[in-house]
Amino acid sequence: MAATLSSAPRGDVVGQNQWLKEAIVNIKRNAYGLRKAMDEDNVKDALRYSAAMLGELRTSSLGPQKYYEMYMQVSDQLHFLTEYFADEHRKGRSYADLYELVQHAGNLLPRLYLLCTVGACYIRSRQAPAKLILRDVAELCRGVQHPTRGLFLRAYLVQAYRSLLPATGSPYESPEGGNVEDAADFLLLNFTEMNKLWVRLQHQGGSADQGRRETERRELADLVGKNLTYISQLEGLTFAAYQNRVLPRVLEQVVSCRDELAQQYLMQALILAFPDDFHLGTLGTLLDALPGLQPGVKVATVLSSLLDRLASYAGANPTAVGQMTEQDAFGTLAGVALRVTQRHPDTLVADVAGMYAALLAFAGTVYPERLEHVDMVLGNCHDALRSRGTVPAGKAEREVVALLSTPLNKYDVVTVLGLKQYPAVLSLLRPNMQREVALNIAQSLLRRGARISSAEHAGLLLGLLAPLLHDVDGIELDSSDIEDDSALVARVVHVMVAADSDEQHRVLDVLQAALFPAEAWAKRVHAAVSALAAVPAADAALALFLVAAAVASESARLELVTYDLFEQAFLLYEESVPDSRRQASALAAIVGTLHRCRVLDADARGALVHKAAGYCSKLLRRADQCLAVLAVSHLYYQEERAEEGAEETDASQSDATGAHPAPPGAGQDPPPHPAVRDGAAVLSCLKRALRITHAQQQQLLQTGRGELEGPGFLFVEILNHYLYYYERGVAAITLSALQNMVDLVASELSSEACKESETLQTFYANTLDHVRRQQGGDGAGLYAGLRLGAH
Repeated sequence: MAATLSSAPRGDVVGQNQWLKEAIVNIKRNAYGLRKAMDEDNVKDALRYSAAMLGELRTSSLGPQKYYEMYMQVSDQLHFLTEYFADEHRKGRSYADLYELVQHAGNLLPRLYLLCTVGACYIRSRQAPAKLILRDVAELCRGVQHPTRGLFLRAYLVQAYRSLLPATGSPYESPEGGNVEDAADFLLLNFTEMNKLWVRLQHQGGSADQGRRETERRELADLVGKNLTYISQLEGLTFAAYQNRVLPRVLEQVVSCRDELAQQYLMQALILAFPDDFHLGTLGTLLDALPGLQPGVKVATVLSSLLDRLASYAGANPTAVGQMTEQDAFGTLAGVALRVTQRHPDTLVADVAGMYAALLAFAGTVYPERLEHVDMVLGNCHDALRSRGTVPAGKAEREVVALLSTPLNKYDVVTVLGLKQYPAVLSLLRPNMQREVALNIAQSLLRRGARISSAEHAGLLLGLLAPLLHDVDGIELDSSDIEDDSALVARVVHVMVAADSDEQHRVLDVLQAALFPAEAWAKRVHAAVSALAAVPAADAALALFLVAAAVASESARLELVTYDLFEQAFLLYEESVPDSRRQASALAAIVGTLHRCRVLDADARGALVHKAAGYCSKLLRRADQCLAVLAVSHLYYQEERAEEGAEETDASQSDATGAHPAPPGAGQDPPPHPAVRDGAAVLSCLKRALRITHAQQQQLLQTGRGELEGPGFLFVEILNHYLYYYERGVAAITLSALQNMVDLVASELSSEACKESETLQTFYANTLDHVRRQQGGDGAGLYAGLRLGAH
């Protein structure tokens, strides 16, 4: 029957089922004949029926799953044959005769199954050295090179002999019978041959059946992997034997087979089979094999398995931590993980996240105090994931969430807030998954009973909890979810307790800014001030608009809101401040606020500065015009602030350490625009102020009012502005220009009216005294050559 149906198509499920059904009928019929021959003590008939039964395994018409069903039917009957051989031996027949007799079977495959069966009995009787029989049957089994038939034959071989190996302490161990190394050699040879057959299976049939063959090969993987499990279970297998004998041969076979499926499975089987201390001792050898794997192998998954084993080992065995530290295991593993992500850009996001989650767990277990290791893992993971685009929904997101949960499970939330890369990884998730992590953070904080005792930590925490604080695009919540989030946040607020009142006030400021969004605050302020402007309180409304603009610029850093508030202040100035002196005072306030503003871009700021400069000429009194123009000159020259230098230092340190910027919503404000430094515009304003002062002087002379000390004050004020900008290095204010201004002021103040004004003369003298002190002190080089006259 086997011969007539041996050509049944593999892909024909109905044909396979029919073949299997008839084959099982034949097996049962021959098994009946076998048992009858054994009862009659007819050895020849027993072997004949056994060979006929085993002949059904010669088929090429069944897939691995169907073949396995048939194989199990046959192997069950071989147990009875084993007992029969033992009975024959007790009756006086030698195993040597049986061993010779079974080799007369007509077909190779039945002959080898019978040989393996009687060989096992031969070893069990201890009448033959185990090493000799093992070597003989292992070599003879090479005669079957058909992938499926060969794999199941060798699976039967290793199953029949696993308890007969001459391992340490085994009754079969002896100088002639061999030792644990001979047992390992037998299993290694069987592993090598089975892997070759397994790999060759992919080439059976046409390309159209490639997918089916890959599925079949996966079904057979455990047959090959059991050899590694049996090697690891050998009594007396030392680390030295593993390092020098087992591992090199296994890795050589894995790398040389050049098959993605085999390499993927066998590397993970190797990691799972052998003890953790063996892996730690051969870490370098194991990792060196990874670059030799095929491009399609999921090296990240392999590395994750190894990291999980080592982390568990370190957690259960404190002495292993010292060994890992001595070997710099973290540095080695982190370097390999980085190279894996760089050399395999097509690695799935889920595999990358899983690998770094395993590395993070390893770092937290082995080096719990080395937070820089944790931050490094998060940073490398962020770089690897960001280069692969958006984290897709499903398994990849769950792996990233698990990665972010690892530090929360290992450390308290305050410690996690110190991880600079944590917000960067969090930002890669979709909003709804960010909310899930935020819930985990808040619950962990409350569960551990931690306290947030500084404004810095409060800001960082609220940045991470942003999805719980505000409406976020991409998150749809029902009323019960919103209530639960609000209740959770309220509990978090109660653990924000600083050690002193000053710090507690700073914490409250951070809370207010986070819990009441700046945009909503700006709308409320705008509405309140607009209502105030509608009643006869224009001065107060304008002042409040400017205060709001300053806060929107310097605290909230909201560019559009800032511009709108300035725009409203300008409209209020034009429409509701008619009095000249009130206009001068209001314009000074506008200029002062705008000078400090750093959130606006060049175009928006330029429009406001141009508008403010235009207001100067519309003031009624020329003295007010002059002072306003001098004030406007400061809009073209802004000083650097102390906190900006600190921000630049922090940024440079962040770049140097590889830190990533916090994502939007993580408590970090956008940086201010650079300070404006327009020396030409500054000089233009000073010259304009000088022209206005000369015009006022001519007006007073022509009208004969005699108030010439008024322009004198303006001349000295202009001189003071020249000195201010000159000391700050404005290139347009040269020493020559300054000398001309000094000479001009000296000439203008030589009139009797100016000399008679004690206040003016004191103002002028103080200005000159300042220059003289500079010439005799730190500014000697700056003012060298400047002549002040005899005043």
